[in-house]
Amino acid sequence: MSSVKSFKPLFDRVLIQRLKNAEVKTSGGIFLPEKVTSKVNEAVVIEVGTGRRAGSGFAAPLLKKGDRVLVNELPAGEKIIVNGIECEVLSENEVLGFMGN
Repeated sequence: MSSVKSFKPLFDRVLIQRLKNAEVKTSGGIFLPEKVTSKVNEAVVIEVGTGRRAGSGFAAPLLKKGDRVLVNELPAGEKIIVNGIECEVLSENEVLGFMGN
């Protein structure tokens, strides 16, 4: 994992930050450790590339900064640290969908 000050993805890649799991508590009041609970699939788009290549130009990206998206449970992209925040760089086609703001 690398640490960078600022990051702008290229082409159809997006920089996302996964949202953290809230503590999971059973109905009996027992807190479950992170290992037992499923990973959060929700993330926020931090930065977006210029778009994918199309002919002699670029097709505009579908996502924009601030979009809340659903991604695979397992990390699919490259993990990096930007300004002290753990992020992932994914291809736009690895994003499952986005949720309305």
